[in-house]
Formats: sequence, structure tokens, C-alpha cells
Amino acid sequence: MTRPDDRKQDSFELSDEELKKIVAEADTGGRRPTGLTARLLMLTALAWSLFQLWIASPLPFSLGVFVFNDTEARAIHLAFAVFLAFAAYPALKRSPRDYVPLQDWALAAAGAFCAAYLFLFYAELATRPGLPTDADMAAAVVGLLLLLEAARRALGLPMVILAVVFLVYIFLGP
Repeated sequence: MTRPDDRKQDSFELSDEELKKIVAEADTGGRRPTGLTARLLMLTALAWSLFQLWIASPLPFSLGVFVFNDTEARAIHLAFAVFLAFAAYPALKRSPRDYVPLQDWALAAAGAFCAAYLFLFYAELATRPGLPTDADMAAAVVGLLLLLEAARRALGLPMVILAVVFLVYIFLGP
């Protein structure tokens, strides 16, 4: 004899196909672009991987080329991550899955630029520590907002809420 509780529990179980779809969306970003877009995303992810291998290896120091300090390497790493987050993860459940909308390309480019700002303007920033310009502040604020949106797309709203709580504590805490 089945109890009513058992029937309720059975109705919430997911089929194998539904579970595979959830895992695939988490692994691939939920988008399935084709053609040039798919190649661009694949090449970007490949370039990011090769960059990580390069900075982790002794080759840059042995050859004396493309030697990055920690700040520069982190900025480049974040630029790749933000670009791919906007390109691979749709904004909403009803967003298109078979192509990347124009506004997501724009957000990806803006997010990558803001993330790479430290790398691109490292020499200038190093000469004026503690004296940010209006452009520095704009890149920081826009970059932070875009980073939070990229985190929402890739990791979900709970992670963004946690990040915002810590940001509020940093700026307004004791």
C-alpha cells in the first residue's frame, strides 16, 4: 500500500532526459550556437586555456616573452571569463539558445574591456596610485555591475546576493 506522501515524492522526480538537459545546460552554458558563433566561442575558450597554461608554465620566463605580473594575468583571466559568461549563458529562460543576441555581444565586449582595464592601462594606473580618474571610476563601476550580471548568468542569483552582501559590508561595515 502506498502512502500519499510517497505519491507526492514520486511526482517531483525528474526523468533521465530532464536531468541530462539540466547537466548539459550547466556544462555548456545553455546556448547551442552554430556556425561562426560556435567556432568563436570554442576558440575563445581554447585561447583562455592556452593562456592559463602559458602563465602557469616556466616558458614565459625562459623565453622572456609575454611575462605577466599577477595583476595583469588576473585581469586577462577575468576578461576571458566575463566575455564567455555573456556569450555562453542566456540572460533569461526565454532568451534565445541557438544564437547570441546583439546585446549580449555588446555586454560581453564591455565586460571584457572593463575586466582587462587593469591590464590595458597598467602603466598609467601604476604612476598614480590612490588617485583614480573619472575613466578609472567609470570602468570600475560598470565592470562591477557587469561582473555581477555575468555571475548571475553563470552561477545563479544566490551567489550574486552573497557577493552584494560582502560588498555592502566592505563599503558600509564597521
